[in-house]
Amino acid sequence: MKLPKFILIPAITILYLAAGNQLYAQENSIPDSVVSVSLEDGTVLNGIITNKTECCLEIKTLGGLEAKIPRSTILSIKPLHGRIVEGRFQRFDPNYSRLLYAPTGRPLKKGEGYFSDIWVFFPGFAYGFTDNFTLMAGFSILPGASLSEQAKYIAPKFGFQTKDDFSFSFGALYLTANEFGAGIAFAAATMGKPDKSFTAGLGLGYTKSDDGDFKFADHPILMFGGNVRMSNSTAFVSENWIITGENFDLAEQPFSLAVRFFGEKIAVDVGAIIVLEILDEGFPFPWLAFTYNFGR
Repeated sequence: MKLPKFILIPAITILYLAAGNQLYAQENSIPDSVVSVSLEDGTVLNGIITNKTECCLEIKTLGGLEAKIPRSTILSIKPLHGRIVEGRFQRFDPNYSRLLYAPTGRPLKKGEGYFSDIWVFFPGFAYGFTDNFTLMAGFSILPGASLSEQAKYIAPKFGFQTKDDFSFSFGALYLTANEFGAGIAFAAATMGKPDKSFTAGLGLGYTKSDDGDFKFADHPILMFGGNVRMSNSTAFVSENWIITGENFDLAEQPFSLAVRFFGEKIAVDVGAIIVLEILDEGFPFPWLAFTYNFGR
């Protein structure tokens, strides 16, 4: 089967036109207006900068107090990734660019990245080279397997934030292990705010033959999921796959639900992957993932 041309272009074009012709800056999706100001005497003020002059910095704290701080007393100013809700700081989920494993439509910001580890044996990395281009890569460290037998993958992703509540991305993942190569080309769109959003994706799997040709599957893979914040440090995250085909069976499709515990830079997902056919014979498959975000 020959490589299909422009297989994702129509879907991407529709998403782009529906969102409007003007692309907003990535900063609009996750504003950094809340800062933490550290002073020489050990005082730390969290709030919003309301005015800047040559000598002073004016800040309105999360409690509503207004302070005028001489610049000579300031040690550092650190952006906090969150927003003020009813006078309290509410941090953003640091894993805004993905669900459990699948990408959302949101791209990483330039200079941001993360180190992740799934089930201990599958570490990975991601880095935003620009506001629109992210490169992900990883490998397995399975005990007893040789280096050639370990799985390695790379996944470039292009993403665009078109509105505060809409973004889309597309890319491809390629995985190789012991001379076997396979992957998936994908597109994803995310609607909603960071606290509550829905993501839908479309993918097409492929394999690489011994002669170097790529053979694509005849049927696409659908993905849908989302996240809902429960508190300042927890959220529900769901990621579900529909593998279409002539022998489609709902009982064989993987569905997942996890609780995400997160701080400013660290997030831990604890949940389960549910396949109804397997559930009849035992328990759901556990999901455990750790992520450390940097460059924020």
